[in-house]
Amino acid sequence: MPAMREPGTQTPWHVFEADKAEAVDILNTRLDGIADHCGELFPLYRPADSAVWKLSRRGSWLGGLWSGCWWQRAAQSGSPRHLAHARASCQRLESMLAEPSLNRSFVFAYGAALGSERMECPEAHALAVRAAAALAEDYRPALGGWLLGPGLGAGEHGARTLDIDALAPTLALLHLPGDDGLQAMAHSHLRLCLRHLATASGAWAHQSSIGLDGVWQTARPGAWARGQAWAMLGLAEAVRHMGDAYAEPAEQACRYWMRRWGEAACGALPDPAELDGCAVAIASLALLRLARLLPESAALREQACRQNARLAAQVRETGCFAGHYYRTGAQSQCVESPCASFFLLEALAEDLRGA
Repeated sequence: MPAMREPGTQTPWHVFEADKAEAVDILNTRLDGIADHCGELFPLYRPADSAVWKLSRRGSWLGGLWSGCWWQRAAQSGSPRHLAHARASCQRLESMLAEPSLNRSFVFAYGAALGSERMECPEAHALAVRAAAALAEDYRPALGGWLLGPGLGAGEHGARTLDIDALAPTLALLHLPGDDGLQAMAHSHLRLCLRHLATASGAWAHQSSIGLDGVWQTARPGAWARGQAWAMLGLAEAVRHMGDAYAEPAEQACRYWMRRWGEAACGALPDPAELDGCAVAIASLALLRLARLLPESAALREQACRQNARLAAQVRETGCFAGHYYRTGAQSQCVESPCASFFLLEALAEDLRGA
């Protein structure tokens, strides 16, 4: 494993480029073994201390990220086999169209829209357009956006909760068809999230629930690293599609991440319940995307590249990325998942493109 940058040293982030490329190869090759294991089912997670994957027929919210891993690989390799696997996996997502959850944005933004954007797959494009239309049917004009919804196990709590996790895929999915009405909904939902989940310091709450009395109860901002990372990724999507009006909150969110978790994210993660490798990968991707969009953003890129170097070293050491702290029944533990792998692959690819 390569020596990592210690606080106070000035190791240039670019010396780890070969290590990051090797980590991408390891993760991509690992997809073959996982696919052999799960067959026609979707892999959800594998506990770090087990060789057995939890499998699902429909895929839950993670199914689209599994398909997304194959769209990524097909775009990188140009292999007809990888493209065929991505297409077949994408087609199996259709049953999630009516799921009463905003988190189905994960399914179709990464499992279908990504195939449209990167591989110009007409079937993937058609499915993503249908998903955007289905999402629009659940839009709440009086609220100006979407609550999480009761589906995918969220129950009554989800039916009254505004949740940050799906902000990025929701914005991406609604902008794909090029429809002004869908884009207006996306813009309104973003403003709803800014109003109830953001703070002036740049810290974001991951949820806020509305009671029967109409009063919002908001989680403590900045308490959960992955919630902050989801917010950063959503704001990167907002700046990409909606322009500089959202540059300031995007940069504030990134600066908060760097103040709160910047050093920890480049070293050994002390408490995965607060800061796990999946959160670091999502944050790295957001930082790198915003570094391309915002002026004077070299510090964002350097932070992301240092974080990626640490995660790449973990992959090279273990042969996988079991960096997702996830509830598996009665307990939470670190698992390997399509979510963690997808966002690390995206972050490393973005990193290497700019190297």
